[in-house]
Amino acid sequence: MDAITDYERSSGMSHAAIVAARDVVLAQKTLTVAVLDGTTVPDIGVSPFIRRDDGLYIYTSHLAGHVQAVLAQKQACFMISVDESLTQNIWARHRLKFSAAVTEIPRDADDFHQLCDAFATAHGNVMGLIREFSDFHMLRIVPDKGVLVLGFAKAFCVENVGFDIVAHLSRA
Repeated sequence: MDAITDYERSSGMSHAAIVAARDVVLAQKTLTVAVLDGTTVPDIGVSPFIRRDDGLYIYTSHLAGHVQAVLAQKQACFMISVDESLTQNIWARHRLKFSAAVTEIPRDADDFHQLCDAFATAHGNVMGLIREFSDFHMLRIVPDKGVLVLGFAKAFCVENVGFDIVAHLSRA
């Protein structure tokens, strides 16, 4: 916490303000997925997500190449960005990027239908239509570590499912 305390003194941005800004990023509705396709070619996609105490969840089709790669590798990199129309400076757009382990939640798992209901609540009635599509998979994303960017010289290392702020990134 010393790095954050030092940063609080030098910038005037309190730990509470950093956490509040992180929570605004996490309140977005979609995330970007980046993964290697099994060779050396990166693939990318966007998916709606929900957040629970044990991770983030996406419900997405294996017909998309990036989903096939995620299912095979069981890990990927992700980014959540604040809507650019709300950004005062496009170069300093608030965002959270992180690496994570990915596991599939089987359709017969106890919480599969609860997760589908949570998606419907968060993202609307389309979930009722795609819920039974056999090409769709419920994936749990368990973050490991990442970076929260809140502006120029306002980047923080984060860890774990809670995106705990552990350090201020300083100049290299």
